[in-house]
Amino acid sequence: MPTTVHESLPAERAGRPAGPELLDRRAMFAATEIDPALGVTAGDAEFAGVPCRTVRAGDRATILYLHGGGYRMGSPEAYNAYAAKIAAGAEATVVLPRYRLAPENPFPAGLRDAVAVYEVLASAAEGPIVLAGDSAGAGLAAAVIVAAKAGGLRTPDGLMLLSPWLDLHCSSPFYETAPDVFFPLATAESARKAYLQGVPASDPLASPLLADHTGFPATLIQVGGNEALVGDALGLAGSLAKANVTCTLEVVAQQGHTWPLIQPEHSVSVASIESCARFVRARTDEFEPAR
Repeated sequence: MPTTVHESLPAERAGRPAGPELLDRRAMFAATEIDPALGVTAGDAEFAGVPCRTVRAGDRATILYLHGGGYRMGSPEAYNAYAAKIAAGAEATVVLPRYRLAPENPFPAGLRDAVAVYEVLASAAEGPIVLAGDSAGAGLAAAVIVAAKAGGLRTPDGLMLLSPWLDLHCSSPFYETAPDVFFPLATAESARKAYLQGVPASDPLASPLLADHTGFPATLIQVGGNEALVGDALGLAGSLAKANVTCTLEVVAQQGHTWPLIQPEHSVSVASIESCARFVRARTDEFEPAR
C-alpha cells in the first residue's frame, strides 16, 4: 500500500527532449525583482525532494503557488515580484515548486511533484493553506485537490486561480472567438501534446474541470474577458455552484491571459493582486484548526 498520496498517482513515463525553440522560450522566464519596500524575504528550500522558491512576508497563511507556462515552461524566479505582492498583502508565505516540465517529463511528473510538496505542507502547516496557480499551474492546483481528496489528505482552505487552463480537450467556443493572442488554440494544442503524450484529456487529473468538485474549498477565479480560457473559468464556477461551494468569479473586461503578470503596474492588475490578498486574508480569518 502506498505510503504517500503522490506515490499512488499514475506511474511516471519517459518523455522526449525539448527542442531548441522551446529551450529558447524557457530562457525568457527570467527572474523578476522584488520591491524592497514590501519587506519580504525570498530564498530557496526543498520539500519532499522538490526544489522550491519561498517568498515570506508572514506566517498567517501558506500559499502553494504553481506557476504557469503550458506545463513546459516557467520558473519560480519569474514569479518573485508577483508572489511578493500577494505575500505582503496577505502576510503569508508563498511556496513555488520547481516542478518538472514536459516534454522531458510528461504527465504525471509535474503533478506528482506538486502533490508531494502539498503533502509536506499540509502535514506541517498549523494555519490555513491556499492552493494557487495561473494557466497550466491553475490546472495543476485544481488537480492537486482532486488527488488530495482521493487520497484522504487534508484539503486546502482555499483555491485561487488566474486564467485557469482546466480542460485539455480545448473544445470551448471561446478558443474561436477570443481576441487575445497570448494563448490561442494552436498553442494550447501544442502544449497539450507535449504534456499528455498519449494520456487521454478526459482524465480528471489532467483536466480537473471534469472532476467531482464536491468538497472543494472556497475558490477565487480570475479570468480576462478577452482570453480563450473564459470557458474553463465559467465551467468551474458553474460546477462549484452546483456542488454548493463558495466561489467568486472575477471576469476582468478587456484583459488577456495572465494580465497581472504581463502588465503588473496596470491599475486592473494591481486590483487583481489586491483581490488575491483579500481572498487569502479571508481564509485566515475563517480558519479553524483541526482538533
